[in-house]
Amino acid sequence: MRPAVILAATLVACGGDDGGDAPDAAPTGTASVEVLRYDYEFDLETRAASIGLDLNVLTPGNCVALPSRSAALDLGSVRLGDTSAIATWDGATLTACVPQGGFGPGPITLSAAIPLQPLETWGASQVGYSVTNDASGQPMFYLVSWVGGCDRFGPCDTRPGTFAHHRFTIHHRSGVQALCPGRVTPGETTTTCEFDLDGGPTYSTYGFIASPSWQTTALGTWGDVTVTLHDRPGSGIAPLVDSAYHQGFLAWMASRFGPYPYGNELRIVTGPTYWSGFEHPGNIVLDDGLDRPMSSLYARPVAHVLNHELAHQWAGDQTTLADTYDFVWKEAMAEYLSYVYEDEAGITSEALVTARAWKAFASGAAYYPVPEDATRPTLLQYYGEVYGPGPMILFRQLESLASREQVLAAIASVLGAERTLSVDELQAALETSTGLELDTYFDIWVRGAGAPVWPTFRVEITGTEPSQNVVVTETTPGGVLHGCNFAVALTGENVGETAKVMIERGVDGVAVATVPTGVAWPVMSTTLDPDAQCLAYLETTNVNTTRHRHPPGWNPWRGSLSER
Repeated sequence: MRPAVILAATLVACGGDDGGDAPDAAPTGTASVEVLRYDYEFDLETRAASIGLDLNVLTPGNCVALPSRSAALDLGSVRLGDTSAIATWDGATLTACVPQGGFGPGPITLSAAIPLQPLETWGASQVGYSVTNDASGQPMFYLVSWVGGCDRFGPCDTRPGTFAHHRFTIHHRSGVQALCPGRVTPGETTTTCEFDLDGGPTYSTYGFIASPSWQTTALGTWGDVTVTLHDRPGSGIAPLVDSAYHQGFLAWMASRFGPYPYGNELRIVTGPTYWSGFEHPGNIVLDDGLDRPMSSLYARPVAHVLNHELAHQWAGDQTTLADTYDFVWKEAMAEYLSYVYEDEAGITSEALVTARAWKAFASGAAYYPVPEDATRPTLLQYYGEVYGPGPMILFRQLESLASREQVLAAIASVLGAERTLSVDELQAALETSTGLELDTYFDIWVRGAGAPVWPTFRVEITGTEPSQNVVVTETTPGGVLHGCNFAVALTGENVGETAKVMIERGVDGVAVATVPTGVAWPVMSTTLDPDAQCLAYLETTNVNTTRHRHPPGWNPWRGSLSER
């Protein structure tokens, strides 16, 4: 990471003759640049904003072009360094040029005014800028970039795998508390946030949240991290935050994947949000309706979601996406690590509930975890489809094909540093750690066009006791074999007659697997995959014939719609 403080560039003048050697021609054309720092100033009441970018010029030119979808940006205010720029905008890109001369490699600043930041979001989500009243009737102000969304607020490098430093200056009325990633300096009517740490991806770091409703509660020190809760009194969240449990999870993450990445502060913030949680670095936001889930499939939604967002501090923030369609790994990893801790913390029944929730979510998926449709869906269209299949395919299924420790070792090999990570790179790490060749596995399970076809099976008992066999036949439409191992539970006629048989099918799968039951009593009934080890369904289910497409706003943690 380059230093955040950037000096203004020296512009190269053209023309003139001082009697010496003829000067080199001034560079022309569009320079290639990287954004090192964003300086954003915003007034909550008037929505007037200004933006400054510290750039590093990689190749010379006299123009800078950056993605920008902000129609409110004042083109006449655009400056490059100390020079008024000639600015044009085509609806997607801001191009700013110096009228004379150009600039070579090195630092330069770009600044502009935005007289009225639009009050608009991407669809029903909160990606953009929104004001939402909480249950007490007070406004919550929320600026969210998400993946590829930072250009909604002005010029920005929208590539998912970019890191930068950020500074927010937020003007607000007295009584309003404003929070954002980094070091927060509150004032009566102005709050500043300085994020000068490494590993700040724009999708999660570029943003702020403000409200007059929060009451601040100290949650203690979790390891070396001071934790506070900023919660609306009466939301019901505070009593459900178990400091000892989450302190244990934070310590577990640090022991396996390196120190907490974002200094010694962590703020947990609640509000009426579209998603159940959002992993802003060191500034986690939770929906204040998590205490009253309508039909959540998780045992403890608040505890699970908070651990999920804590895991994202490493998996998603410090190590971030290489590309938009690598989205699945960060959500799958946060889910899986939360599940493993539930299991290793001794709450095995809760972990099993989590794994079964993933299978339930997956049955409605309309896209593969990495969609390869000719016209790829937008992230908002398909993101909800990764929460169930993702952790099952990338991690849970590989536990039974290899081991949990090998899967965790693969994750440890890619986390703990400021870097980008692709699904291909994750596959390579899993192959190295498990010793499995996963090309066919990933081609069948992870990537594809249209709705995924998850495997179906027929389970039969042959022979008579004590020589009975369990025969498992894959009956997936199309005849493709899906590699995964799972158990079959056996039940007899009498109390206590229960057993499990592991069906070892291997990473490439087998059409028919026959395994002795190992029991002396007649098997009366069977249960396929009771421990949710695989996206394996009975052939009598309609998992591949009836698609119940998740509607916009579907929330995997609630199992229902977000009423936002």
